[in-house]
Amino acid sequence: MDADSSRVVVTYGDNAKTAFVYHRDFTEIRAEGSSARDAAQHLMNKLSLALDTALTDWRRESVGKAIADVKAYVEQEASSES
Repeated sequence: MDADSSRVVVTYGDNAKTAFVYHRDFTEIRAEGSSARDAAQHLMNKLSLALDTALTDWRRESVGKAIADVKAYVEQEASSES
């Protein structure tokens, strides 16, 4: 399973001090933070909670892929900050 960080969508609030993040496959699960990386880390937590309630193998795989994509995004952001 290859992670695709481009599936993570980031928008910013009016004052650009708040980042909002969601995954393209789970638009209903969103997170916010003081930076895109911070918001993405919150999104990973929310997706992990969704994994707990996924009833089918297909759904668990979909959520797991989304978590991997968001993790790749967080790692990409961390490496660009260095």
